Amino acid sequence: MCVLFSIKSEHNSTMKRLKFEHRITALYLILGALWILFSDKLLGYLFSDIASLSRFQTFKGVFYVVTTAVFFYFFITKHLIKLRNTEKELENHKQNLTQLVHEKTKNLDDAIEALSKTNQKLNEKNKIINKQNTELKSTLKALKEMQFQLIQIEKMASLGILTAGISHEINNPLNFIMGGLTGLQNYIRESKIEDEKVELYLKSIKTGIERATSIMNGLNQLSRNNDDLNEKCDLHAIIENSLAISKGQWKSNIEVIRQFAAYPILIPGNVGKLHQVFINLIVNAFQSIGDKGTVTITTETQKDKAIVTIADTGCGISKDKLSKITDPFYTTKEPGHGTGLGLSITYNIIQDHKGTLEFKSAVKKGTTVTVVLPAKFN
Repeated sequence: MCVLFSIKSEHNSTMKRLKFEHRITALYLILGALWILFSDKLLGYLFSDIASLSRFQTFKGVFYVVTTAVFFYFFITKHLIKLRNTEKELENHKQNLTQLVHEKTKNLDDAIEALSKTNQKLNEKNKIINKQNTELKSTLKALKEMQFQLIQIEKMASLGILTAGISHEINNPLNFIMGGLTGLQNYIRESKIEDEKVELYLKSIKTGIERATSIMNGLNQLSRNNDDLNEKCDLHAIIENSLAISKGQWKSNIEVIRQFAAYPILIPGNVGKLHQVFINLIVNAFQSIGDKGTVTITTETQKDKAIVTIADTGCGISKDKLSKITDPFYTTKEPGHGTGLGLSITYNIIQDHKGTLEFKSAVKKGTTVTVVLPAKFN
């Protein structure tokens, strides 16, 4: 800013000098004109001889030229010196300004470089922090899954002990009832009693006994505390037991259609864990149906694979949610109606059995779940 002020001051003084030179030039012209006018008259009075007059006019002209030349020499020299000094000062200012700009630029480049290094360090630290956060989230997720699995193992162990005791206590009365029913049927047959109401009552009692026995068998299979994955599993029996255990979710407006293969399907696996798989899938199918609908269960084999398809006509799942339903703690149910771990556990069990689990769904049309399991024993 000081340099700019100096340049402006020089410009103003230059303008003043120009105005002064204009005045000097005008004064010089006036004085020259007066000199020529009065000197010629004066010489005319002094000399009458034309030759002498001519000679003195020549001397007068030479004197005038010499005088003006000396005057202009000193005047121009003085101003040229000032101009050269000004030019030199301007050159010095220019060099100083260039050096100042260079220094400021260098300082700015150094500051930018330092800032860049600082930003790079911060980015590296942020990457480390983000990586640690990701690892921490992954660890917490694994801990939650492990914690839930441990809880499930404890529940299954407790359920096994409880079910074994209950099964023993209930099977005895059921055997007594079945024995009494058999005796009563034999008595009616021997006595040749024919009464439709009595036959209906006896049939109802037998159905109730068979249903209670089926439920107890299913609970016994579900609560088996065994990690062996090479048990001989009857796929149809497991599905039937799972349906029996899921009776509480089987509303009267839901029709279950069994499209089982005409032959038994035996697969290697864990009976208790496969019960968990199909109970979860069947209960989800039942819960997805509102007023009325169907659940179709199909079984078949292809080469060394057993394929089970469970198709419902329920509410369905949108595409953006379908890819997340096997994630731990993810649920589409209302709060308090699910933990979001049923399908995650189901998926893990299928993975342990070297199988696959596939979902296809459309909103308001239903969901189809396909379970593929190896059907070949080692």
